[in-house]
Order: sequence, then structure tokens, then C-alpha cells
Amino acid sequence: MTAEPRGPVLRRPVPPAILRQHETSRRRDRPGRFAAGSGKFCKRYPGQETGVRAGPPARYRWDEVDRLLGDLDFPALYRGYARDGDTWEKGFPEIYQLEQKMTTAAKGRTLGLGHVQEIARRDGIPDHNLITCPGRLSILLYIDDAPAYWLMHDPESSIRTIEDQTPGLGPACTSRVLRFAVPVIFGAIDAPLVRVLGHGDPGAQRYHLLDLVAAPSGTRWTISARQPAWPGEYGVWIETLQAIARRLNREEVCCPHPEPFLRSGLRDRDIWAAADVEMALSCYASGILQKRCAP
Repeated sequence: MTAEPRGPVLRRPVPPAILRQHETSRRRDRPGRFAAGSGKFCKRYPGQETGVRAGPPARYRWDEVDRLLGDLDFPALYRGYARDGDTWEKGFPEIYQLEQKMTTAAKGRTLGLGHVQEIARRDGIPDHNLITCPGRLSILLYIDDAPAYWLMHDPESSIRTIEDQTPGLGPACTSRVLRFAVPVIFGAIDAPLVRVLGHGDPGAQRYHLLDLVAAPSGTRWTISARQPAWPGEYGVWIETLQAIARRLNREEVCCPHPEPFLRSGLRDRDIWAAADVEMALSCYASGILQKRCAP
């Protein structure tokens, strides 16, 4: 399925006074509000947006986030995400299985070599079986089945910890380890996203969310871990994903998660997580790059 990358954000229109009165009285009886045009009730509880506390003062680019939210239809882009046959219509089975496996391992502190090699295989890295790291990665990501509170405050430390134990893996794969281990907090970053939302490919850039640079390397584009902006801009990226998720949740733009994610507890119904926003933006970036390559 290919989603139109640009489109109106599903904003809730200002209702007439009689409807506002009806909604106010309804909220007294039931948490949440009816999402206009969705045909269903979106639950919202006090303080529930992304399931994590707010971090330190924001470093992300407010003006670009506002512009992006005004331009893009995030639910349609999320439904349009596809990778090697892993689609929304099928329920994102590969993503679901990998999240199940890696969140369970992260909670049990058994995240290790096999998981890292699986991420590398999924990313098409040659000789992924030759990648080395400790049998178990030394990193604490969960406390009592909840994401550790410090992850939101300092994402750079988390990715540095993984990088130090997985030499040669590269920023994209390293970020995917965190994305699948703690999808509520983290999203991946890769070259297509940087080309469209960062620097390195002026013809593809549409928004300035990041100061990272992607560059051609043989037949592929890559993100170098040696650039001065890494890993600081990874922290900006995570803040950006969280900020978009908060806005979408606050404005009651519901995320259309496949049912397995809800039944398993990987997601709360309708609530955007950082990884969901990253999937939507990945779909958008792929659409931009495919149009450039079209004859």
C-alpha cells in the first residue's frame, strides 16, 4: 500500500457551542473525547500521552515540527509503511514479532548477540553473522516492566552504550536495537530519513528537523558516526519523535495500530509511540525518494 505522503493533518474542528456543551458533559461520565470523523471513542486519561515523563528543555525545532504536522497525514502514512512485504494490512507481523522478542529480552536483561545480528540481517548488512558483541549487552532499559525514567532525559547515553559494545554496527542499526527494545521511547534513524529531514541530499530535503548528514557510500547512502553532530542529533531526533507523538495524542489523532500490538500490550489503543511516528515519517521519506527515482 502506498500512502500519499502529503495531506491534511486530521485536526479536530472547533465544534458549535451545543456540541461543546455535550462533549463537556460527556467527559464527566467517561474519560476521553470522541474523535471527530473517526467513528470511535479515543481514550485519554489524565497525564496519558506517551506513557513517559517529559524530559529536559526541548532541543527540537518547534517551527519545523509545526509545519510538518500541518502538512502530513500521520495515520495514512503509518498505514502506508511497508518493508519487504511487512504491511499494515497484514498487521506488521515482522515488526510485531521483533518487538515482542526484543522488549521481552530487554526487560529480562538478556538482550545480546543474537538480537543484534537479527537487526543487522534485517538491515541487509553483509556478513551479519560475523558481527560481534557481548553475549548480553550491558544496559538497563526497563525497571519493573516500565521504561527506565532516564532514557527520555539522555537518549545519547543509551546509544553510546550500545555503540561501545557493538563496534562497526553503525548508527542506523544501533538505533534500531533501541527502537525495537523500547519502542515507546525510541525510534530508528537511517539514511532515507536524514536525506529528507536532515542534510546531504539537497534535492530530497523537505524539512530541517536534523543537522545530521547522509552521504553516498558505494551503492548505498549511510550516516557516519564520525560526524560532529552524532550522537547529539540522535537525542534531538528522539525528542522530535516524542514531541510529534505528544501533539498527535493531545489533538486526538488516533494511531491505527494492528490488533496484535494492542492485545499483547505493546501499544495502548490509539496512542502514538515514538516508533509509530518514526514509521510514518519513514513512509513519507520513502515516498519522496521513490518519486525522485521515478522515470
